[in-house]
Amino acid sequence: MYDNRSRQAGAGRTRQRVLAAARASFLAHGYARTTIRAVAAAAGVSQETVYKRFEGKAGLLKAVYDITLAGDDEPISFIDRPESKAFRAARGALDSAHAYAAMAAGVSGRISDLMDIVFQARGGDPDLEAFAATIDQERLFGATAAVRHWSELGLLRDDLPADTARDILWMYISPSVDGMLRQRGWTRPDYQTWLARTLLATLLRPDPAPLADDPPADGTPADGTAADGVPVSSPTLGAV
Repeated sequence: MYDNRSRQAGAGRTRQRVLAAARASFLAHGYARTTIRAVAAAAGVSQETVYKRFEGKAGLLKAVYDITLAGDDEPISFIDRPESKAFRAARGALDSAHAYAAMAAGVSGRISDLMDIVFQARGGDPDLEAFAATIDQERLFGATAAVRHWSELGLLRDDLPADTARDILWMYISPSVDGMLRQRGWTRPDYQTWLARTLLATLLRPDPAPLADDPPADGTPADGTAADGVPVSSPTLGAV
């Protein structure tokens, strides 16, 4: 029986070289000035190989975005990755908000440089408009899944329709919001802290009050955290 494992491994290495070359070009030269010819030359493959695998520059950008968001090119769905598993395993509004904020901050940190390039070059380019619409839809799908998860756990606020919660969350995790906050000097921990607190304040029901013999949850424990479990100060957010 023919064993094509070595051929598949070679194809995987070729794909990695092309994607690495494309990412480097997008970040260094922007979308408009990146060419298939230059990417192919940097990766040591033919232009035909790039076109065959990615169907042009727009497909190449989407592939680079996908592996950047995930963190690698392993064939593992996002839902089966550790940060997503940690979110789904969390119970209670506090833990779930922090797990989701950590996951969202991790994604934002990985894609921010690439998204800055896309937004700078967007300007009516049909390929970039289609790309932006695609990732907006993917983000909406993710927000829908998160809100459904919270609703199934009974964590969603009673006075907030699920569709409204989904749209609010979709906005919170938008690359545009992340970009504006970074322009104001916010760090990645700042964004994570803000998102966790904002989820607790606007989307999620408060956790049940502790019993009388439990440690107080409304003071400031010795570890320097507030009642919502985040640090009471941040270099950018300050005392809160």
